[in-house]
Amino acid sequence: MSSQETILQIMPATGWVAVYDEAGEETAEALVCFALVDGGRAVRPMRADGNKIAFADAVANFLRVEELAEFEEDEEEEEDEEEEEDDEV
Repeated sequence: MSSQETILQIMPATGWVAVYDEAGEETAEALVCFALVDGGRAVRPMRADGNKIAFADAVANFLRVEELAEFEEDEEEEEDEEEEEDDEV
């Protein structure tokens, strides 16, 4: 967080994840909260990072924020497609 950013408000992020690109595969990490940040009035996702909370979108391989249920649904669809491709071979 830069010295110009001030967190004005924190809202729970239950059921939301940050999606990251890990060597071409998408992985998800649970969000702790969303922070309303002054200096542009942006809402930014935050995740647990060891003993502290950090902005999830500050990580280089960050892709997006998504509802956990939607992410899991997308993962299941990809697995089904892979199984269908394996069956065809």
